[in-house]
Amino acid sequence: MTTSGRQFPNQAYTRPAGLVRRLGAMMYDFLIIVAIWMLLGFARLPFLDQGVDAMNDRAGPGFQSLLFLITFGFFAFFWLRTGQTLGMLAWRIRIQNANGHSISMTQALMRFFSGAFSLICLGLGHFWMLFTPAKQTWPDRFSDSEVVYVPSDKEIKAIQAESDLTDKPSLANKGKKPKKS
Repeated sequence: MTTSGRQFPNQAYTRPAGLVRRLGAMMYDFLIIVAIWMLLGFARLPFLDQGVDAMNDRAGPGFQSLLFLITFGFFAFFWLRTGQTLGMLAWRIRIQNANGHSISMTQALMRFFSGAFSLICLGLGHFWMLFTPAKQTWPDRFSDSEVVYVPSDKEIKAIQAESDLTDKPSLANKGKKPKKS
């Protein structure tokens, strides 16, 4: 585990993210990635040879490699910068190290490949979290990172107010000295 990354705030209020939030964020990010792929496909059209049917054209390894690099770049950029892709931001989850720091490029690469492998295995690596006490998926384990739920400022204030109420003495005992036994 690395500690050289950026420290995220409010670590005391985070908790492991649930499966529904993770799947929701993955679906959101999937739609963004598909939109990026479509834009790249449209940008490629003027460079096709004359007379090539664009609907039946098989993209060469160069274009497929570009799609792969753009996809990894999308995830790595957000994971290294803020710990959250756009989908993760919408679902209020974040990737981080166990100590609350941002992940490294190596961890992002491990997470990307193990996430892809997990999806190839019909999502088994993501459903794995249902059977582990720490709610870790294969990408979490292989990249030595964790995905946590990030409560909103409103939720944090409510948690703080609740803890303040339990820490303060009751009004009935106010002004009275504690009994000696």
